[in-house]
Amino acid sequence: MFKVSDKPTFTHAVKVITPSDEGHSEDELKTTFNFLPSDELAAFDLTTADGTTDFLKAIVVAFHDLVADNGAPLAYSEALRDRMLRRSDVRKALGNHYLEAIAKVPEGN
Repeated sequence: MFKVSDKPTFTHAVKVITPSDEGHSEDELKTTFNFLPSDELAAFDLTTADGTTDFLKAIVVAFHDLVADNGAPLAYSEALRDRMLRRSDVRKALGNHYLEAIAKVPEGN
């Protein structure tokens, strides 16, 4: 059975690779995404910083399990989302993961 939803979403653990001393660290950023229709996706200009920011704001519904440097839990907010979206490692990871997730077709189809 195929479920038809007016506003489909999906939640994935996104791998974010961040430069660190002597190499890189890899963390997971659990993210709930909007599954946008193709006409809405086509409206974003991903060749510009502003267009990419608008795209990322449109696809991110929430981040989960965030903690501060001291280990205290952080509640999701649009201000926190915007802060996270200023990071190039997070931008790249979210955009790439989303586009791969919606394009993925099981082998044999």
